[in-house]
Amino acid sequence: MKFTLRIPKGFSSSTLKRSFSVFRDTLEGQGSGIKVGLLLALFAAGIELLRPWPIKILMDSVLLPHLSGERAETWGMSPEALILLACASSLLISASIGSLTVWSTLAAGRVGRKIATRIRRRVYEHLHRLALPFHQSSRSGDLLVRLMGDVNMVRDLLFAVWIVVLSRGALFLGTTILLFVVDPILALLALAPLPFIFVGIRFSGKKLTVATRKQRRKEGDVASFASETLHQIELVKAYAAEERTTRLFAKQVRGSEKADLKAKRIAAGMGRFSELMTGVGLALVLFFGCHRALQGKLSPGDLLVVLTYTRSLFKPLRKMAREGARLSKATACAERLLDVLDLKPEDDTVGSKAPAFRGDIEFDRVHFSYSNATPALQEISFRVPAGSLVTVVGPNGAGKSTLLSLLLRLHAPDSGVIKIDQQEIDSFQLSSYRERLAYVPQQLQLFGESVKENIRYGWPDASDQDVEQAARVALAHDFIQELPEGYETKLSEGGTTLSGGEARRLMLARAAVRGARILLLDEPLAGLDPEARDEVARAIRGIASGRTTFIVTHDSVEELGSDLVAWIRNGSLISVSSVEEGL
Repeated sequence: MKFTLRIPKGFSSSTLKRSFSVFRDTLEGQGSGIKVGLLLALFAAGIELLRPWPIKILMDSVLLPHLSGERAETWGMSPEALILLACASSLLISASIGSLTVWSTLAAGRVGRKIATRIRRRVYEHLHRLALPFHQSSRSGDLLVRLMGDVNMVRDLLFAVWIVVLSRGALFLGTTILLFVVDPILALLALAPLPFIFVGIRFSGKKLTVATRKQRRKEGDVASFASETLHQIELVKAYAAEERTTRLFAKQVRGSEKADLKAKRIAAGMGRFSELMTGVGLALVLFFGCHRALQGKLSPGDLLVVLTYTRSLFKPLRKMAREGARLSKATACAERLLDVLDLKPEDDTVGSKAPAFRGDIEFDRVHFSYSNATPALQEISFRVPAGSLVTVVGPNGAGKSTLLSLLLRLHAPDSGVIKIDQQEIDSFQLSSYRERLAYVPQQLQLFGESVKENIRYGWPDASDQDVEQAARVALAHDFIQELPEGYETKLSEGGTTLSGGEARRLMLARAAVRGARILLLDEPLAGLDPEARDEVARAIRGIASGRTTFIVTHDSVEELGSDLVAWIRNGSLISVSSVEEGL
């Protein structure tokens, strides 16, 4: 099966709808938080509509009558008292808006964190359930960018952006209504630039979505390059390639920055255009409003209210334009996550639960090739009795490790069948089947956790006694005891602080604690010095006792105590013989 992540070529209006459909369940249980955040934001928008009125009252009722010598209309209050009341009202309005905005932001933040956590967990789980070929063809850095950065943008797409859009939309609607109440003619003039703003936002939004896709892809390339080079820092230093590698990294970063700058230019252009249209609206209202005030059709206080509302009218539009840019970016990120979630995971629902195997294994005319290339295995047929230790020997590229991947069902044969205890392995439920096998890969693979947790990874329910017993069987107990905190010692990432032999025996202990009847070892003696080889070989003999064991190796078989030796060359089985029969 071929796994690829597509690169969308244009904005799809269905992406938003589909994002809500796919991620709707991440909003479950957050109804109260969403309502609180939205209501507080709407209350803040409503109170903001009151801002110009205390100033209008002072201008029309106190200042202008005083300047013209007319009697002030203060509703039975002294001018000083009315001034104090207006000042107190302005202060109360500002304080209320500030408090409501803070509370709304906090409520939205709590909901947003939970949504992001749920989306991230779903994507992370889905990535783990995708078949091995996908991970072999994907760059880990790009997947990390999708998992960490893109998830945050999708969180905004689902919730945060809409609080802003709805509250600013409510403010825009309320402002428009009050403008028509004060002066319908000036209201129409204030709204004249709106069609141009909407067209500009829509046009720029499409361009921004495309630019953001490219920027996120470039950022994934940077993360992948950094991950690869840091993981292989020993090789970089050994070849004195620090400066060369840094130059290559800087080139990748410049590519990402260039793509990011293009996206920022588009977003800035949206903001600049919105500001220009705001100026046009204000100019129109100011010009005709002054004439209407001079004609006595509008009081100076009313003109002030109209000007304030006109400015306020475009403020939410500018905010919504910025949120539109944010929405375009989030849409691009949502597409990247949906690309991953669209990939079909391994099916863990079919088949019967795997029983405790005896370990009789048979390959029957198994044929396999990677991506329709030269066959990795051709018509492989042989049988391994339960409890036997078989060594698979052959040159590099012969297909030895492929045998193990087929047994683990990391790949599926193109033709032929593999049987365990006379049952085809495809008939078993995948996860329950893999739980019956123990595997030690060729690469040293340990986690940056304690020694105990690294061993327990083979069997999460293992007790401390089980862990120690597995370590003793793997001949790892003694060196573990010498570590600073024994079994509680936290290892470095990849277990780099351990020697090759120690790391290998720790991985054997992880396999031993699993208690599986079938043990698969890939090059367990590779790269070890003679003393470490002897220790690991003895550990293997102890763990393999009573288990059906496959060992892929280039080394001699005497030290491993093999029962059978399978010779493979160019994907074909040359011979299978017992040690007693000779090679």
